[in-house]
Amino acid sequence: MLTSADSAVIADAVMKKMEQMTAKQAEAPLPQNLDAAHESFMHAMALELRGESSLAKMFWQRAAESDPYSRFLTFKMAEILAGQGADSLALVQAVRGQKLKGKITSSQLGLLAHLYVKAGIADSSRKYFNAALDSARYQDMPLLYDYSLFLEAVKDTKELVRIYDLLLPQVNYIPSLFQRQLGLLLEQGKDSAVIELFGRAHEVNGDKKMLTQMVQGLLFQRRFGEAKAIVDTLTESTSEDESMIVMLMTKLAEKDRPAAYAMLQKKYYEDGVRTPMLTNFLGHYENINGNIDSAKVHLQQAADQIKDQPIYVTNAYHALSSIALKENKMKDAVRYAEKADSAAMGGDKVMLAMMYGTAKMYDKAYKMLDSLIAVWDKWTPMAGIADSASLYKMTMDVEENRLKFRTVYARILAGQATEICQKNPGDSVKLNSARELRTKAQALYDHLLNVDSTDVTLRMLRAINMERLGRHDESFAQFEILLDSNRSKGVDRPEALNYYGYTLIDLNRSPEEVERGYNMVLQAIAEETDPEPSDAYLDSKAWGLYRKGQFAEALATMQLIKGSQIQEDHVYWEHLAAIQEALGMKVEATASYKKLIKMWPKNPAALRFLKGAKK
Repeated sequence: MLTSADSAVIADAVMKKMEQMTAKQAEAPLPQNLDAAHESFMHAMALELRGESSLAKMFWQRAAESDPYSRFLTFKMAEILAGQGADSLALVQAVRGQKLKGKITSSQLGLLAHLYVKAGIADSSRKYFNAALDSARYQDMPLLYDYSLFLEAVKDTKELVRIYDLLLPQVNYIPSLFQRQLGLLLEQGKDSAVIELFGRAHEVNGDKKMLTQMVQGLLFQRRFGEAKAIVDTLTESTSEDESMIVMLMTKLAEKDRPAAYAMLQKKYYEDGVRTPMLTNFLGHYENINGNIDSAKVHLQQAADQIKDQPIYVTNAYHALSSIALKENKMKDAVRYAEKADSAAMGGDKVMLAMMYGTAKMYDKAYKMLDSLIAVWDKWTPMAGIADSASLYKMTMDVEENRLKFRTVYARILAGQATEICQKNPGDSVKLNSARELRTKAQALYDHLLNVDSTDVTLRMLRAINMERLGRHDESFAQFEILLDSNRSKGVDRPEALNYYGYTLIDLNRSPEEVERGYNMVLQAIAEETDPEPSDAYLDSKAWGLYRKGQFAEALATMQLIKGSQIQEDHVYWEHLAAIQEALGMKVEATASYKKLIKMWPKNPAALRFLKGAKK
């Protein structure tokens, strides 16, 4: 087998031989018979036309011998010799022919390039490939392809990229060459050139997959204006159009959600690009922006039409369930939650259980959770995977399910207890049943927090449940952990501050604790993300002012509460009535206590005041 060094020696010897032969020919003039050359030329042409190539070659040789100074005939002989496999002799002829007068053609230069390739002389090959292509104005497709093969062999990827740029449009961006060019550009880190490549390919063959790749590249480079200009032209409901719109919408939403929504509306309503997926996204955006009636229509359409991506169907039903819940249509909320679980093939049981609990369908929720917990507690790995890499993941997934369902169970128990207390504030029997529910919830919270002490949401639920069981100091210890930024991250600080602060105010154990609780409530309002304080936080603040003896300020704060939902809670009327009574507002206090007595017939404060008012 020849080494690269051997090839270089042979190539050098061939070049020296050719130079010697050319020099001898230049020193000794060769005989020339133009008439004979012309006659042989004509015979050769005629024979070729009749397909008699062997005889034609004989006449071509006679013509070349009769006129050794003809560039055309010399190159013709070089071409014939190359076709016969006599590459060295062909190269001698071609080198001699290149020095003769006459028209220089791209095919002659290309022949030289190919012969130098076979001789292993790379620099000369490159020189004549470029000369041939320049002569052909880079329109000779076979020559471009041969040059690309040469460049692949010598591993000149930079020049190869340039040649592929010229070759690809002439071959309609055939996949094999396209992928090779794409790979080269990615290897060289030419991201912008990659984007342009996809754009040119789309212009030539109209393949929208190429346009989709172009848009993806533009978005990756954050060239949003160019990407939007392309998306603005889309008017068909194809999968590619959908993909481009979703990609742009997703990127816009990261910084400017209203702009994403506006773009989606334009494509759907004005440009008529309507696919199930775009209908789905539009429904979610309409829900977020308060266009509820339209959102319900589009979310239902998406749930009905999306076939192969159940996660989107599940999320559409989640949104419909949430809307129904806000509209206090509990049957619809439950029905949509059940459809979400069905779309998820039974994988949405956590959300379904929570919805049963929210709809006060407690027996149904507990029955389902008892069954699920029993199944997961009995789970054992299948035989044959005890040592497999998947065992760890399977075990972790099972443990996650065990914890999730117990967490939901505890939350529903606590929620049912809260409902009982709100509806039956003076009924000792009912309150005892609520306490039993909270005790069960507490046992679950204790177990869950022992498994994962870092779960701040779980710790918050546990702290609230402890407080409602009357375990105040234990509850406060948990809140201290939640509010310690060094130990607890991700906690909803305003909620924790308000709950802890209100509890200190309501207990009224000392002026110092009341003051501390009041300051916590003020901090909760300061840290709240909404520009307007929530009604619950205003109620806490007003109660703190009342405990501090600042009755007028307390009433002014209560008057800031606008929501109707809080007025369904007996605590609101307890606070308002007490503040009005402290200010001597008998008429107003009487009205408030009467509303309170309807919710809590045996409320001590209401009975005392109303009894005194009759005297």
